[in-house]
Amino acid sequence: MFYELEKIKPTRQKLNLTQAQLAKMAQVSQSLITKIERGTVEPSFSIAKKIFVALEDQTIKTQKELLAKDICIRKIISIRSNDKVDNAIILMKKYAISQMPVVKEKMIIGSISEETFIKKYDQIKNQNITIEEIMDEPFPTIPENTNVTLTRDILKLYPAVILIKQGKPVGIITKADMLRRS
Repeated sequence: MFYELEKIKPTRQKLNLTQAQLAKMAQVSQSLITKIERGTVEPSFSIAKKIFVALEDQTIKTQKELLAKDICIRKIISIRSNDKVDNAIILMKKYAISQMPVVKEKMIIGSISEETFIKKYDQIKNQNITIEEIMDEPFPTIPENTNVTLTRDILKLYPAVILIKQGKPVGIITKADMLRRS
C-alpha cells in the first residue's frame, strides 16, 4: 500500500492517538513524530515504515467489528397480548420507547409501535381493544453474535431486532440504540 507522510497526522487523529502514543507504538521519539507532522523532517524509509505499520495495526484493532450483544439493551420491555392499548401507551411513555415486543406465555408473538398506533388509530379509539387485536408481526430475531453491520442492515427494514441466545430472547436493539452507538 502506498503511504504519504501528510496522512500521518490526520490518520493519527482519526484513531484518537496522541503523538506520544504513536511514537511508542512505532518505537520512535515523540519529537520525531512532531517534526514529521510539521513537515520539518523527512524520515528515513525504515522510520516511515515503522510509523505506517503502527498506524495500520491500530486501524485494524479499532475496526474490529462490534457484535449485536455489545450494543443491545438487555432489559426487554414487553407487553402481554391480552393487555389493553392504554397500558402499552403508558409503558412506552414511562420507558421512553417507540416500540416493544408483544408476549403471550413468555413467547414473543408480535410487536407494537408508535407507527402501529398511528396506522390503526380508528381501531384503538375503542378503549377495550387488546394489543393482540392490533399488533404487528414480531420483530426479527438474530443471534447475539451477529455483527453490527448486518444488524444495521436489518434495522433499515424493521424498527427493532430481538437478540437470542440458545433460543431465548436476551436483548433488543432499536434504530435509536444503533444511533447512540455510532
